[in-house]
Amino acid sequence: MSQGKSLEHLKIVLTDIELATENFAEKYCIGSGGYGKVYKAQLEHFDSSNWSSKEGVNKYDLPKRRSTVAIKHIFNPEGKEGFITEIETLSSCKHDNIISLLGFCDEGPDHMILIYELASRGSLENYFESDDKMTYLTWVQRIKICLDIAHGLKYIHTNTDQDKQKIIHRDIKSANILLGDNWEAKIADFGLSKIHPADQEASTLNTHTIAGTNVYLDPEYKKYGRLNKKSDIYSFGVVLFEILTGRLAYDRIYTKVNKKGIAPIARHHFENGTLIEIIDHKIKEEAYGHVFALSKGPNKDSLDIFSEIAYRCLVETQAQRPTIDDVIHKLKKALQAQEKSQKENFKMSLEDIKSATQNFSDDNIVGRGSFGNVYKGVASHANGHTIIAAKRLDRRLFGHGETEYFRELDIPLKYKHENVIRLVGYCDDEIEKIILHEFASRGRLDGYLSDASLTWVMRLKICIDIASGLNFLHATDVNQEVVIHRDIKSSNILLFDDWKAKIAGFGLSLVCPVNKDIDYVIDDAAGTIGYSDPLYSKTHFLTKESDIFSLGAVLFDILCGKQSSIKLDDEHVFLPFLAKNRYQVGKLDELVFEGIKEQVDLQSFVTYARIAYQCLHHKRERRPKAGEVVIQLKRALEFKVS
Repeated sequence: MSQGKSLEHLKIVLTDIELATENFAEKYCIGSGGYGKVYKAQLEHFDSSNWSSKEGVNKYDLPKRRSTVAIKHIFNPEGKEGFITEIETLSSCKHDNIISLLGFCDEGPDHMILIYELASRGSLENYFESDDKMTYLTWVQRIKICLDIAHGLKYIHTNTDQDKQKIIHRDIKSANILLGDNWEAKIADFGLSKIHPADQEASTLNTHTIAGTNVYLDPEYKKYGRLNKKSDIYSFGVVLFEILTGRLAYDRIYTKVNKKGIAPIARHHFENGTLIEIIDHKIKEEAYGHVFALSKGPNKDSLDIFSEIAYRCLVETQAQRPTIDDVIHKLKKALQAQEKSQKENFKMSLEDIKSATQNFSDDNIVGRGSFGNVYKGVASHANGHTIIAAKRLDRRLFGHGETEYFRELDIPLKYKHENVIRLVGYCDDEIEKIILHEFASRGRLDGYLSDASLTWVMRLKICIDIASGLNFLHATDVNQEVVIHRDIKSSNILLFDDWKAKIAGFGLSLVCPVNKDIDYVIDDAAGTIGYSDPLYSKTHFLTKESDIFSLGAVLFDILCGKQSSIKLDDEHVFLPFLAKNRYQVGKLDELVFEGIKEQVDLQSFVTYARIAYQCLHHKRERRPKAGEVVIQLKRALEFKVS
């Protein structure tokens, strides 16, 4: 390989892979094709997140970590060229919307193996092949997936580092788009890609061999062999229409009419104003994720903006296609139009809320706070009845409590995740400001901390839920805005019938703009003493790591069966600092809640305690990311249940 020793850090020996997969046992196989098979397994690999330079260092001294990975075992000897291209291309890429190459093994023609980060939700293609699966993708989710792909393409096409090569993918298609936990999209499979040297003036490569997948192929490239960035734009346009129609480009409904698949049919419908005929019926029936929707289907402006840019990507002449920046701009506008429309659709009348809460009866009050009272209600809608929680802003706060109100409204509306409280509706008029959430039947987490019926396994699962929700808010995808909660604590974690945990209480949260530093100076530090990051409280300098400290405090609440502020020897102390001290002297086990002590397996305890302690590190940069906390908590759970 051309990069020689610079790839030593990525090499993984065959015996390690065979051990991880039990010699490529079928139970680890998650996919197969003409190239070979893909396996899912736990494997130790180079940890790029903890290393900045790899030159001149013994490979045994390099940082490593163990994680669940995807292992692609290539059987076909004709795949050697693509195998090398994949390694050389991906080893130079680092972007959240490009799949990460974690390692490789090259020990003969029968052992060409690539190790990737695992995209837990599989390929985008799978969600078109099954009617049931595609229902999981809302119109907003679909636009965000498209934006992710576009950002990935921008990175490989126009990397701002002039020392790096530019890349033309040549095989953009839904099968090569992988989806992560939070539905973030990552471009994969660079085996056919062409590397374009940074110092090469010509923007077009003339090739003799045409490569790619027929129904996605740029017609100008296919006919004349002229390859450039606009060839990928055409293929992306095909994917945009797949996402809009809910059908693969080579679906028989298209190929029986035209061997070129979806592209000419999409162009025809767009030009004749009949695109509505081929739009996925699930989008048209979508009720914006809640039962009180007054209308269905995507916002017209959003749909028009999306379909217009998708159509422009499919223009047959390369020069007339939009740039990737144009595509990103239009997709953002389509997303903004849809999100604005959704907010209007969540409005509920004051009379309906009064009816649901028995005119805000005291008997319906289930919570009180600085914001006001929370009422349990039963709201009627076309499909029956839904139990809701109505959070009513105290009128005495009108004029200076609206900031918290709008945060509580806007964040759950925009940031949807299974571990973030779901907005049901709202009322905003001159006399009332009310937010309606799904009702958490089991109430707040702090009510169960000292309850022995909440077992160690249940507690671990709750912790994983909290960390997963925080990982989503902190936006592992660089193209999302980042939400810093600022008040993570046990009383802001709500529990449901199945003990699923969801993050709530967004009144103090901040939304950080896209592509800007996540460091903010705040005039007045906010949060709850005992959970709030002491460095933030002291300096008023807020980062995502401030939430990580608070998460660590909650982890110790759950382990110790106590809230952050406790009484010890007639003095009030804060649990995070006490637990940190006991951990350092090897006596943390003394603080473990008696009701679960016998259930806590040693390996599970050690793994849990270590990551909770790391969350409380006095240096921000030494605290783990929320995603790493999820990984370690899952390991703690595996030790317990294995």
